[in-house]
Amino acid sequence: MIYPWQQTQWLQISQLIKVERLPHAMLLLGNQGLGKTDFASSMAHAVLCQQPAADFKACGLCKSCQLLFADTHPDLYHLKPAAPPTSKSKNPVLSIRIDDIRVLCNKLNQTSQYGGYRVAIIDQAELLTISAANSLLKTLEEPGQDVLILLTTSRPHRLPVTIRSRCQVLRFTEPDEKQALDWLQTSQQDEQTSVNQLQQALKHAHGSPLAALIHLQEEERHQILAEAMTAAVSGKNTLDYAAKLAKFAKIQTLESMLGWASDLTRLLSCGPDATISNELHRIKLQAIAKKVDQQRVFRFHDQINFNLLHSSIAVNEQLLWENLLLSWDNL
Repeated sequence: MIYPWQQTQWLQISQLIKVERLPHAMLLLGNQGLGKTDFASSMAHAVLCQQPAADFKACGLCKSCQLLFADTHPDLYHLKPAAPPTSKSKNPVLSIRIDDIRVLCNKLNQTSQYGGYRVAIIDQAELLTISAANSLLKTLEEPGQDVLILLTTSRPHRLPVTIRSRCQVLRFTEPDEKQALDWLQTSQQDEQTSVNQLQQALKHAHGSPLAALIHLQEEERHQILAEAMTAAVSGKNTLDYAAKLAKFAKIQTLESMLGWASDLTRLLSCGPDATISNELHRIKLQAIAKKVDQQRVFRFHDQINFNLLHSSIAVNEQLLWENLLLSWDNL
């Protein structure tokens, strides 16, 4: 699927296909929620289709397209982070391991079963383990004829430089608010959702429409986090929320918590009228901002970013949230 805000990127790709200059490896990067994986899938369909349209999009009718829609095309491989086979955790640490990459590279070295491209999509490539990234390097350096490797990431800084330097970068940016709201209104099934709610979801998602849609569907997590971050000014015990937060996905909750810290930083730096994501909780955030130490807020930012950087390491998540909530209370 090509979203309305991806037309410029698709024009670039169609031109590369037209002049037969498509690179063997591309890194699709941009904030989470911009549809990079869907775009990569559309690219794969385009190069594997036997009768592409004038704009090089897949025809949807040929034998190859039928196999693609059934997820059974023998020349398309999709790799995404997964939990270790032995993990029994409710929120396991996800990663792309070396064994997965070895199997993928072996398949890419084989002859195409349809006499054309062999395509690999590696989703959330920043979750490659170091050994997996090193294993992928040889194939990126010597990919073979008609091999296309598409990596998607919203955290390119977590990818080794050796991987980034061997890929052509395709950047995705947030659409303007009108385009994003128009798309959300069309895609949101709940007709009772107001424009104001859509705007708030878009703010929380930093302008990424797909992330805003997920935000609307994850109201429970955002509500509990909001209660946790405002517990102190509401006369409640912040630590009571650690166990509740532990049942949600760690990375998404850390990123949401980082949004609260960023809002607090904006209020401290720009005053009470600063633009913030958690607009519905502005009064409570302003109350917190009046009594915090700015240096401690910066250290709290670092603390969250450290946990994001090491999110692939398994930890006791209730203790993690207790530690972060204590730090928030002690700002």
